[in-house]
Amino acid sequence: MKQGLDRAFGQAMDPLLRLTRVLAVLALIAAAAAVLLLLFMPAQAHAEDTHALPPDATVTEALQRSPAWRVALQRHQAERSRGAAVVANPNDWTPSASWAQRQARADVGAASPAGGDVRTREWSLGLSRGLRLPAKAEAASAAGQGQQARADAQLAMAWHELTRTWLDDAVGVLQASRQEQLLSAQFRLWEQQHQAATRRHALGDAARQELVLLDAGRAQALSQWLQAQQRWQAAQGVWRSRYPGLPLPLAQASTPSDAMPSPQDVPAPVPEAVEALEAAWLDAHPQWRLARLEADAAEAQARLAEAERQPDPTVGVQLGRERSGAERILGVNVSWPLGSAARALQSQAQWADAQAARAQEGEVRRELQRSLAQWRAEWRSGQQVWQAAEQAQAQTRQAALAVRKGYELGEGSLSEVLLLQRQWLDQQQTAATAELEALRARWRWQLETGARWAWVPEAVR
Repeated sequence: MKQGLDRAFGQAMDPLLRLTRVLAVLALIAAAAAVLLLLFMPAQAHAEDTHALPPDATVTEALQRSPAWRVALQRHQAERSRGAAVVANPNDWTPSASWAQRQARADVGAASPAGGDVRTREWSLGLSRGLRLPAKAEAASAAGQGQQARADAQLAMAWHELTRTWLDDAVGVLQASRQEQLLSAQFRLWEQQHQAATRRHALGDAARQELVLLDAGRAQALSQWLQAQQRWQAAQGVWRSRYPGLPLPLAQASTPSDAMPSPQDVPAPVPEAVEALEAAWLDAHPQWRLARLEADAAEAQARLAEAERQPDPTVGVQLGRERSGAERILGVNVSWPLGSAARALQSQAQWADAQAARAQEGEVRRELQRSLAQWRAEWRSGQQVWQAAEQAQAQTRQAALAVRKGYELGEGSLSEVLLLQRQWLDQQQTAATAELEALRARWRWQLETGARWAWVPEAVR
């Protein structure tokens, strides 16, 4: 009877065991499908470059509200005021006044001083001012206008530096966002594999060693993902504090095109056309314009210092009364200091500064030419590196998929699967880095050539 009961219980439990095995197989198939989806997801998402920076107009408005730009505007106003002060005559009007009481003996030389003393009152008023000679006034006008033009160039350069900083911050945000997305997807992949292996181990289809390997991989992926989350949150905080109200850049997977995309205002990436446009844009570049105007202003200051070797004469008028009104005075006085050795040395120093500024002007232009060529080359080479990295990622993904299919059919080991999977994940990171480097070079070339993010809006000139 006991054997009959056991047989009946076994027959009753057999469908349940079969159902359990079927559910385990379905769970394993679902996990495999999730793995395949994650493996193929990057290739399907690579439709076009979907990295999006905020609109240029929005960026301009946000940068105009930044404290750094307000500081630049105040410094610009201060420099223009200094230039106007150079044009104006620095000599001040000098009024003067004096009052005195004079006492004289009435009969000087007499035998007896019985005659007494004579007292008289005297006063005088004067007004004088240094006069700037015509040649010196012309030199001062040129120097002041040159200083104001340099102030405008400094404001343009401040805007350019502000956009450079903003672009670096935008690329940093994109990098943090992209890393968080990749590491999140990688952790989900490890989590799916770990769940599937746990079910197989419960059914006796997987060894304990496999579960240990997956535990280690999942722990490492979780640690990397949490670190990426911290970097992403920190990048968001910095972005919102520096650019309040400006949307965050969007980071999504994209694929490089076979041909180099053209920036705005560039008709075609033909080397000759690009170099010609770069030469034209170079003349309007804020850094080159600032160097040129600094050299011009230094030469104008040197000419003014040369004229200042001869001091300004001082001319004044005087009105006075002496001897209690018995004598009245109306006169003109002129004084003209002689130039000292210090003025000559100051002129020599100004000319030396002017020569250094002119030499620096040529060096700045050559450096800008090298920088533009470098950014253009990095843009093109970065596109090629990005394409190669994407191809390597696709091949590694296919290899990982093939080894996984073989492992599911009983061929190979889990360690081989995990090795190829790690290689694929590393290649994902490499492709993402190459992608951002190519885009960074493209955006930087657009910035330096003035194709985007114009240096100073006309409204604030």
